[in-house]
Amino acid sequence: MKKKLFAVLFCVVLSTAVCACNKTDPTGSQTGTPTVVPTQVPQSTATPSVLETKIEEAYTNLPVTDYEEYVDSTVLPEGYIGFEVNEVTDADVEEYVKASLANYKERILKETPLEEGDIAIIDFTGYVDGKTFEGGSAQAYEFEVGNSGFIPGFDEGLVGAKKGDTLMLNLKFPEDYRSAKLAGKDVTFEVKIHSTAAQVLPEFTDDLVVEITSGQYTTTEEFRSYARGFLQEERRYNGIMDYLVGDAVFNKFNEEYIQAAFELEKMYYATMCGMESVEALEAAWETMYGPSYVEGMWGMVEEQIRRYEQDRVVLYCVAKAENLELTEDEFIQRVTEYAESLEMTYAELMAVEDEKALRQSMLMELAMEHLLENIVIVEKGEE
Repeated sequence: MKKKLFAVLFCVVLSTAVCACNKTDPTGSQTGTPTVVPTQVPQSTATPSVLETKIEEAYTNLPVTDYEEYVDSTVLPEGYIGFEVNEVTDADVEEYVKASLANYKERILKETPLEEGDIAIIDFTGYVDGKTFEGGSAQAYEFEVGNSGFIPGFDEGLVGAKKGDTLMLNLKFPEDYRSAKLAGKDVTFEVKIHSTAAQVLPEFTDDLVVEITSGQYTTTEEFRSYARGFLQEERRYNGIMDYLVGDAVFNKFNEEYIQAAFELEKMYYATMCGMESVEALEAAWETMYGPSYVEGMWGMVEEQIRRYEQDRVVLYCVAKAENLELTEDEFIQRVTEYAESLEMTYAELMAVEDEKALRQSMLMELAMEHLLENIVIVEKGEE
């Protein structure tokens, strides 16, 4: 494996560590910024070995950023030491509990009118200029009201209807709809409701806690205690990083690195989806969701990469502003711990690692720890 591959992999691991809470959420809940992952992508039968080779080459050739170059050009906002964040309340904890139970909702058939959040099974047929159109009809289609992905007005038109009803929904496709033939067109949907069900959260019990945390926690009291700590740590991290990035003045970036990392990430997405190339992945997305989906997905991915780079810049600048340094013993200890996580020795890692990049990454980690140690927790509403 090439030298820079390990350097980049470490930066990816570090960005995950310093750009997300340190605690692992045993429920799998994503309460911070979620990783962008495509939903339904057809799996290719082609081997991704060629693409994997391209990925390794891209890693190897990824431009290395010297964060020392950003210190003089970046202006940090005042007040980041002693930054205040609100204390997590009991209501916050209960909202987290509800979110954790979302995947365990029970469906109860109902005869009463549909509400947002209910499950409906319908037949629908769409008509434009009095004619049906491709993709505008389906039978026994199941979806959550309010989260269907249909054009605006479809879900709202079903609220209040009941099992057995047939409705005519007179709507309009958005002007920027993915199909140019339908964009801006008036459309009528004939909808037959076959079945409706309410979604009810299960009772929050010790047994359910064991199930949703795979035994990591065994009582509701333990889970609520965990949730409070997790949410507070997340709030501390998000609060200080959003403030630093949002109020800092960035006068330059390594655009070469950002664009190279963006292209690399696109190739990685293709391998995750079992596709033989980025082009094949984009074609699959476009077929299923339209061109706007492809543009939106890549826009979010590039935004994430740019935000991670902003995070790294401000953390390095904080380390310099606060005169933070790692002793040689501290550096060796941190590298050793990282090497062990890769089942390597310190010497093996240093043989393939860019030492300067590694030292800068460790300094960012130290800055994050320093910031979090100085966070002030205040009661909600307190000045």
